[in-house]
Amino acid sequence: MATKKYKALIVDDSRTAYMVLARMLANYKIEAVHANSGDQALTYLKDHSVDVIFLDQAMPGKDGIETIKEIKSSSNADTPVMMFTARSGDEYLQAVKELGAEGVLPKELSVDEVEEALIQLKLWSPVTDVAPSDNVAGEVLHPSSDEKLKVWLESFLENQFSPQLSNKVRKATDDLRRDTIHYGKRMLDEIAKTDKQQQMIREVKGQTDYLKQLFANSFKQYRLISNIYIVMLIILTSGIFWLAYQISALSSEQKALKQQLITLTEESKLTEQRLIQEVQHQSVAVERFLEQERNQESQPPSEAYALYHNKGKAGEVIGMEKAGSLLTTRSENDYLFVVDVEGKVADSDLKRYYIQANCSGPVYVNAMPGLVLRVNNETLGYTEINSEGLVHKPTSWMDTVDHCHEYQSDSDMLVRELLKNDEAITGVSDTFYFQ
Repeated sequence: MATKKYKALIVDDSRTAYMVLARMLANYKIEAVHANSGDQALTYLKDHSVDVIFLDQAMPGKDGIETIKEIKSSSNADTPVMMFTARSGDEYLQAVKELGAEGVLPKELSVDEVEEALIQLKLWSPVTDVAPSDNVAGEVLHPSSDEKLKVWLESFLENQFSPQLSNKVRKATDDLRRDTIHYGKRMLDEIAKTDKQQQMIREVKGQTDYLKQLFANSFKQYRLISNIYIVMLIILTSGIFWLAYQISALSSEQKALKQQLITLTEESKLTEQRLIQEVQHQSVAVERFLEQERNQESQPPSEAYALYHNKGKAGEVIGMEKAGSLLTTRSENDYLFVVDVEGKVADSDLKRYYIQANCSGPVYVNAMPGLVLRVNNETLGYTEINSEGLVHKPTSWMDTVDHCHEYQSDSDMLVRELLKNDEAITGVSDTFYFQ
């Protein structure tokens, strides 16, 4: 992998999409930070610099187009931006490139597409750097098929379902307005026809008066004209009933269109409520795990004592358990570890969790950042000081005697990745503490 460590800002309202991409970027020594909206990303960039920005298209508030416009008009205009979305097509690619984007990374997130994007961004080279597949299999962080499917579905719903629902509402509104105008014109036409019919009635009445004057002269002629009058009156009455029927039909169609609009509005509200409940569920889970961490933190004593071994000073003792047999110690590199009476890193009843089944893939623990922990009788592990916790439901876990179990609980956990100890990073020696 590349010797230089880069930093990427992932802007996406999907926590799952961020975690999957961040885990893949870790294979190439690229550290990832998260912003869940365009506004949050712009605030972060005011005080921090990154080497690349991966930007989602569909987000609450500012979308990807609005966000990239503001980035390119700010002091971070030279920072490369790669769109991270399920949107595709030559028109969309051309549009974002005109705004300054380097290209589009699809949310299917295959290894080939990620490496192609990193090569384009000049953050990784297959010639000078080691490919992740050449490393130890346990250290390569690949997303599971379920995670990749979840990321794709979330993006599809954001980019396809919501615009379609909005289009349906807009189409129904346009149809209602068009039909109202159409039937309004028809009503005006019918009213105009009615005025003509009223004029015709007045003319008939005049003719009837004239016929009455002639009745004395010719009764036969009067009956003929009277019959004509009756027929015309029947036709006029039929026309009035037909007009009333058309007005009633227009009212029924208007009610049906209004009901369709109400139904679409209710469906939109239900979708919004489901999304709000999901966000609240995730927030409560995070708060619960953070509270657990705060309750587990120990209070340091007022005095600090040095801990030494045959290589020199190992660190400073900053705490002691009630029984006095375990010492909490901080290494020269600010990593915490617990030492027993024999000077070895103490057992911590460590449970190792796995996102993948059968205890395979990356190892995670429910622990604070910056800890050195005993994995077994021959191995130490550590959590990075600046590591960010992941809220996730494990698939399997391994006990202290290396027995793998299926994870049974339905609750999510706040976990951090457990890495193989590196004395240059932690300041704690594997060799000394196990001999």
